[in-house]
Amino acid sequence: MKAIILGIVQGITEFLPISSSGHLVLLKMLMGLKTPGVILEVALHFGTFLSIIIYFRKRILSYLSKEKLPLIIVGTIPIMFTGLFLKERIESMFMNPLLVISMLFVTGFMLLLTVKATPTSKLNLKTAFIIGIAQSIALIPGISRSGFTVGAALLLGISREESFEFSFILAIPALLGAFILESREISSMNFDYIRLIPGTIAAFLSGLLALWLFYKSVKRQSLHYFTYYLWFVSLSGILLFLFARFPL
Repeated sequence: MKAIILGIVQGITEFLPISSSGHLVLLKMLMGLKTPGVILEVALHFGTFLSIIIYFRKRILSYLSKEKLPLIIVGTIPIMFTGLFLKERIESMFMNPLLVISMLFVTGFMLLLTVKATPTSKLNLKTAFIIGIAQSIALIPGISRSGFTVGAALLLGISREESFEFSFILAIPALLGAFILESREISSMNFDYIRLIPGTIAAFLSGLLALWLFYKSVKRQSLHYFTYYLWFVSLSGILLFLFARFPL
């Protein structure tokens, strides 16, 4: 049951612009759930990775063309260097739940900025790199990757459809790299992998649902509604942390 709950939370919060890390911290506070161990985390990430592949299956190959592949390569450079050189510092941030919860407020502010964004340009190497920087910033726990990358693309004048699509196509090499690194840590472990299947399926199905919901929100210019939710959750989490003495 724990794997299924975490799978649903992972799938929904990974793709909706509300931050999976921030919500896992809140679940730990409110329900006593522990963040997933390495093995379960790999399984959940695999489920969400598959949901992107399935959802964008008709568009992925188009990004292997000589026109679009450089955009993915350039957009991936920032997160690659951030992950290599700042990995330990970023991981240490997870030890500060107040910071994680506070970053939900920052994500909400980014989404609010997109209210008046209008399409004025197309993707190019410069805008792809800036969106890549936004993706690397989202390594900070509590910052939503989807919220920051889509938000950055919209503020750069990219159309809503292209902002949504590029954000998640750009996530594929990042998620694949993270999955490979995590998998190396468990290669020598003995574990009953059958027990991971329910969580993986839950992450996959909830991820597909979250992608569909997020696309509808982007199309309808309603991302700012997530802002109010994030600010409410962030403020509530901060108050719980400061005054309710929840164990962390």
